[in-house]
Amino acid sequence: MTRRRRNALNLLTLASGVLLSAGLASTARTEVLYRLSAGDTVEIALAGIPEQRQRAVIQLDGTIALPAVGSVSVAGLTAAELQARMEALLPTKMFRHRAPDGREQVFVVRPGDVTAWIAEYRPVYVTGDVLTPGQQTYRPVMTARQAIAVAGGYSLLRSRAAQAGPDAADLRRDHDSLWAAYLKDYFHAQRVHAELADQETFDQQPPRNTPLPAATSASIAQVEAESLKIALTDFRSERSYLERAAKETEEQTAVLTQREQEEDRGVQADQYELDRVTRLFSSGNLVSPRVTESRRAVLLSSSRRLETTVQLMRVRQQHGEYGRQLERVVNQRRMTLLRDLSDTNVRLADLVIRIQAVGEKLRPLGGVSAVPNSGESLRSALVIVRKVGQEWQRLPVTEDAEVEPGDVIEVAFRAESSASAAVN
Repeated sequence: MTRRRRNALNLLTLASGVLLSAGLASTARTEVLYRLSAGDTVEIALAGIPEQRQRAVIQLDGTIALPAVGSVSVAGLTAAELQARMEALLPTKMFRHRAPDGREQVFVVRPGDVTAWIAEYRPVYVTGDVLTPGQQTYRPVMTARQAIAVAGGYSLLRSRAAQAGPDAADLRRDHDSLWAAYLKDYFHAQRVHAELADQETFDQQPPRNTPLPAATSASIAQVEAESLKIALTDFRSERSYLERAAKETEEQTAVLTQREQEEDRGVQADQYELDRVTRLFSSGNLVSPRVTESRRAVLLSSSRRLETTVQLMRVRQQHGEYGRQLERVVNQRRMTLLRDLSDTNVRLADLVIRIQAVGEKLRPLGGVSAVPNSGESLRSALVIVRKVGQEWQRLPVTEDAEVEPGDVIEVAFRAESSASAAVN
């Protein structure tokens, strides 16, 4: 055997000895501190007289009955005090013993011949949300966790065969179906939020406590992500078209405005020329055809200016139409999305209520229910009902608390909220 292996074996032996010593020390401490009560069983043996070994249950009045001794009060004694009392009481008695050859022998008991110990403790009782409630045999250093384990663990289920009402498989199917509907609306709400913010992505992580496979959540989220891309592409395309059309009409307005100003200056110039020619014609310095040409020029330039003015008015009107249409598209889209989001939130709230209702039906059947975004988890609430002195006390404890003989362990599930989360 190598030195390393010997060292390992020595360490293992040492650790085992330490653990055994700790266990024995804890058991001994329990026996030293524990005081006998009605329902405990004690055993008394006399060395050399096997037939005189007596086991007795402590009665309600705190006494045990021993042959040739009678009634002995032992309630309230520790194991050491029980041993001392028997050592003090039995040596005053004489016991007859028949040998194998038929001869009768008389024994005088000495204190060293007496052995007394606690043979059985009063049972403990487990009630509430465990598989098999009832009484259990007490063992020294027994914890609440061990008692619950012996009782079958946490569950409201008593007997599946005797369970009346809905089947757990049907409830689980309804539970998961509601969760699928919840995930669909949850990711739809996430998508609507992103669309309102004109964002191309949204958080595709499923809500807390999701019992469905990750692949299911991912596929639902992917469908909404694709819908978001299509919706944003369509909206941006329509918005771009309207913005581009509005910009073009704005450019046309600038061109027509400039043209109108130029034509207005042309009309003024032609009118000035007509006035000048008319004066010359009145003074006899100009012939009539020249006046006619000037009048025709004024009429033509005025017509062009009027056409430009009309066209400018139409372009300005079209520009306003594009602006109002763009605003209408944006507002209508926002109103539609907000209405969709509101309806989705209502459905989410309804689904949460329905999931909670199915979950309440699942819990008595041993099922585990999850509520969306609740931050809740089921935790055990343990209370030990123990008689201290003349009073019964209710002591909230943890699973690692040591129980005592006669304790009643009450087990209940409690929903614990780690964080509050609003449904988006």
